[in-house]
Amino acid sequence: MLSEVNPGRNDARRAAASAGMSGNAMVVALLVLMLFTAAGVTFVAVTKSEKQIAGNQMSGTQAMYSAEAGISEALLRMNNPNDAANYIGPPTPIPAWGRYLVAKSGASKLDPDGALQAADGWDNNQNSYIDESGERYPEVLSKQPMTAEAPKYPYVRVEYKMRSNKLVRFGDLDKNPATPPVENFTIGAPVLRLTALGQRGNANKVIEAEAVRFPFVDVSTPVWGGNALKLNGNALLIDGADHQATAPYDTIPGAASVPGILTLGPTSDVPLSPGQENNVIGEGGTSSIEQSTYSYDFNAIKANAMVEAENTLAAGTSLSSSDPPLGTLADPQLTYAEGNLKIAGSWSGAGILVVNGNLTMTGGCQFRGIVVCLGDVSLAGGGPADVANIIGGLIYQGTVVEDSSIGGAARVLYSSGAVNNALLLMRYTLATWRER
Repeated sequence: MLSEVNPGRNDARRAAASAGMSGNAMVVALLVLMLFTAAGVTFVAVTKSEKQIAGNQMSGTQAMYSAEAGISEALLRMNNPNDAANYIGPPTPIPAWGRYLVAKSGASKLDPDGALQAADGWDNNQNSYIDESGERYPEVLSKQPMTAEAPKYPYVRVEYKMRSNKLVRFGDLDKNPATPPVENFTIGAPVLRLTALGQRGNANKVIEAEAVRFPFVDVSTPVWGGNALKLNGNALLIDGADHQATAPYDTIPGAASVPGILTLGPTSDVPLSPGQENNVIGEGGTSSIEQSTYSYDFNAIKANAMVEAENTLAAGTSLSSSDPPLGTLADPQLTYAEGNLKIAGSWSGAGILVVNGNLTMTGGCQFRGIVVCLGDVSLAGGGPADVANIIGGLIYQGTVVEDSSIGGAARVLYSSGAVNNALLLMRYTLATWRER
């Protein structure tokens, strides 16, 4: 056989084949090694990239939380005018009012829109000069501790919303409690605009929000009655013209009038005797009495008052000249009486008064704001010409006894200013929110 004839040649062929296979194995091993190396490098790169992305996302999220913390502090410090240590708002609404809530002095310069305040036609820093060079809202230091763990928000711009150079409010524009409140220029508390910058590492987040105070109760007339009302004598006055909230309570030129009395039942529930036509005036002139198209949820009003009240009076309380005021125009308060309440003499109060029972007011006593009575009312005021028993609005539910009356020299004057001032007692809540 040939293999036996030439065994050396076969050995050479086997050696060559073995050498070729060894070379191929080395090439394959190198290729596999290269593939593993490339995969390892790719894995490391992807892992590093994903870690960076995750870190950036975490920083971005933390920056957003920091901006949200700024919004929360601003709302908290705008909600309670009586908190002198923390409140940052004005005593009464001022068009184009604003403040910067800052982590440290000078941080408002980070606001890219801040320069617009030097050309907006308003005295933003309230120094009696308009559109000065570099004019901006004043700064107020944050109360947040500036530690490594604390939220970092260099500034929060807090301002009243303006439109067409007018202060935007949120309230019952159509004077119908059955419909939701809306933005307008006359009724309700001002709308608040907030812009907050949050930072974490290299991440920056800006949040823009608007906040409103939902009305405690809508007031659209000096007297709203849930049942019959007796008018006694010719010395009383119920006036639906819009009056100033301060003495001598002059009517506001050009302001729209509202009905003198709205009654849930027919207008015959408020009969006028001869000569009383001029005692009830307002929308439409004299004898201004209309049937209401809506009612109130008195149980909800009571529940809200019980929770929010700053002052709680026991059933059967009597207030007189010797008792201290419960609220002023500069410091309106929410007072809740757990039962019948009698007020006499020259006692005064302001804000919101809710009586879970019958209300009796005599003499020259006075309340400026919103009075809600779940029982019957009896007003028989008297006193100087510039004293009115209620300046703002009176709402009463009445009882089956139907013993509500207004007589003597009692005066009830509608005042959107006194109503708006009372509505400042409500807390701001966020209405819109967006990340920029």
